[in-house]
Amino acid sequence: MSEEQDPQQMMMEMQETQQKMQQITEQKQETQTQVEGINKALDELEKDEDGDVFRAVGDILVAKDRDQLHDELEEKKDDLDMRMETLEKRESRLQEKLQEFQQKFTQNMGE
Repeated sequence: MSEEQDPQQMMMEMQETQQKMQQITEQKQETQTQVEGINKALDELEKDEDGDVFRAVGDILVAKDRDQLHDELEEKKDDLDMRMETLEKRESRLQEKLQEFQQKFTQNMGE
């Protein structure tokens, strides 16, 4: 981004950045919902340590080994936690970029 950038171009880039921020916010919400679902499933597995457990595969339920299912859920949760961290970093960088745009736009309008 050059110092002598066209205000219209700056507005377009700023809008693109805002759209990316919105997409990241949506992805974070989806990821958080998935994490919450996994946490509920893990809680249920720990409450009832006996009994059969099943996993939904398409439209059917398939019997699953309790420990294996627990491990799979923990692994999926770890993956989602890493994804959330990545999204938060991207969100932070975009927030900084938006602030830069706003400062430059304000400076250019003052000239």
